[in-house]
Amino acid sequence: MALTVQDILELPSGQKMTLLAGSRGLDRPVISVEIADYEFAPGLEHLLQVDAGPEPVLESGSFIITSFLFAKDDPSLILSTVEKLEQMGMAGLAYKQVIYEDLPPEVLDFAEKKGFPIFSFGMTVWFENIIFDIMYAVQFDDRVYLAGDKLAAMVEGRMDRSQLDIIRKGISLKLQPYVSVAFVAGEGLDADRFLRSFYLQKGMQSKGLMARYEDGLFLIITSAKADQRSHELIRREIFEVVGIPGRSRGKKRILQGMSQVRKAEELDQAFRESWFCHLASAASGENFEHFGQAGVYRVVLPALEKEEAPAFAREILGPFAENPDLMETAREYVRAGGEITRVADRLHCHQNTVRYRLSRIRELTGLEEITESELYLRLKTAIAIDALSSGGDRTEE
Repeated sequence: MALTVQDILELPSGQKMTLLAGSRGLDRPVISVEIADYEFAPGLEHLLQVDAGPEPVLESGSFIITSFLFAKDDPSLILSTVEKLEQMGMAGLAYKQVIYEDLPPEVLDFAEKKGFPIFSFGMTVWFENIIFDIMYAVQFDDRVYLAGDKLAAMVEGRMDRSQLDIIRKGISLKLQPYVSVAFVAGEGLDADRFLRSFYLQKGMQSKGLMARYEDGLFLIITSAKADQRSHELIRREIFEVVGIPGRSRGKKRILQGMSQVRKAEELDQAFRESWFCHLASAASGENFEHFGQAGVYRVVLPALEKEEAPAFAREILGPFAENPDLMETAREYVRAGGEITRVADRLHCHQNTVRYRLSRIRELTGLEEITESELYLRLKTAIAIDALSSGGDRTEE
């Protein structure tokens, strides 16, 4: 399961905490850690209203650390604060004994009744130590549940329902009814740096979760809304906050592929669509922002699991696979939408050269009698299958 309050007690800083009340809530999941002090000061209550703005000050599922500085002159504020935190869905609270060594009995009674864990810790424990320990544990927990072999099982369509349920319940991100998945990769993309940055960003852990895969990053997005635009806005926000560049950065090409919005129970399908959208972009030379734009690749995707698809690709491409000029011409012909002039421009050759090479392809494959549109369709489908089967490695931009 995901990191819980109980697990915090096993962390270096957690071992220096003392549980005061709320032991029934030790199984509450923890997705982040927050410092809360000034937000509860008199006159600033509006910051904690549900309709105060699009971004909550505190994130549901967070473990709260505080010094109760705001209640220095008014201990009665502590109870109202703890009540508010429990109402907001916080995982628990730990306070530093810098102002109050003990809490009012009514506070502990409330925490015990609601199963809201409250801890105390001494002056030798720094807030920064607790934050580091918890966020490292959250990230490590996610890496276990979203390890490369598990991600590969999802993108390859071979994960069973029981395994998927374990992952859905185990990752730190609390999935809302709808999910989507985005994948980003590109030359020089520092995936580890972006991953670390994500886990240090306030307010992101309730919206998404990142995981390394091959040379890029997967981003799980979750929302109560089912429309693609809402998920796209969340993706853009997270990428911007973390610092992930857009689709191009100088001469370096950044590829992003996003799945369709799916029900949370279909998380594996979202991973699968995102990955194949990325491969389709790499294979075609285009930049499909989401799976819905991927055209023929959406048809090729399910067909890859059957022997007929690779066999079809070999039948069309095999006869001239060892001829680099013909292969390059076939790929550019597909990229150019079958327009001879565009192919000639991209290959820096005469249009007649392109026509000659296409006629050779017809001869070698035995397709002399089919129409030009049929030739284009067969080449496009075969190249799509070949590129996706090989992970997009055989097509260069």
